[in-house]
Amino acid sequence: MREREERRKKRRAPRLVRRLGAILTLAIALTLANVFSPYLKNWFSHFLPRVDYSSAVERLTHEMVKAGELIAVRHTDTGVMTGTIDALFLGTVSRVSAPYLYEIGLGIKLEDVALTPGDTELTVTVPKPQVLYDHFQVTGDIQNDDFWGLASQKRYQQMLDDRQAACRQSYLDDPQCMEQAWEAACEQLETLFRQWTGENLKLRFLREGE
Repeated sequence: MREREERRKKRRAPRLVRRLGAILTLAIALTLANVFSPYLKNWFSHFLPRVDYSSAVERLTHEMVKAGELIAVRHTDTGVMTGTIDALFLGTVSRVSAPYLYEIGLGIKLEDVALTPGDTELTVTVPKPQVLYDHFQVTGDIQNDDFWGLASQKRYQQMLDDRQAACRQSYLDDPQCMEQAWEAACEQLETLFRQWTGENLKLRFLREGE
């Protein structure tokens, strides 16, 4: 029995040594890989195809001219417009209440996007989003009193125009809304640029004026 036990111990010893050796070898390999990975990456990069960013700018500029503009976000609001219409010498001639639908699209004119090629990346300067379209529409019956004359028709239209302008300005004055539109424009540009060039471009986005 004692001899068997001794033989087992002798067999276990080389296995333990081999396991320790494998663990030590792996630790050394990981350490060396961590130390030399930046150098290896630079070395391998010389053998990989490089993007010609100057040529990419030419292609992208051509595509942007064709596209014209990019709508980054769209918003739709509904509400009820209320107000009064006054006439000279008569005072208030009508009290108006009407449901409405307002739509707006915020985005950028692509001709305002600046592209600056570098050796390893493309700098894209994106302007502040602007209103590319908006639409105001009364969607239901106009509730008003019985007196509705031709004299108040222009004032009624002015009330519609004023409400549309107020809706538009509420978006332009909202920093969160404008930030969302700018970020969405950048994301869409990144997708479009890679579609138009067929290359995995490295892009750096800047705000106009930075």
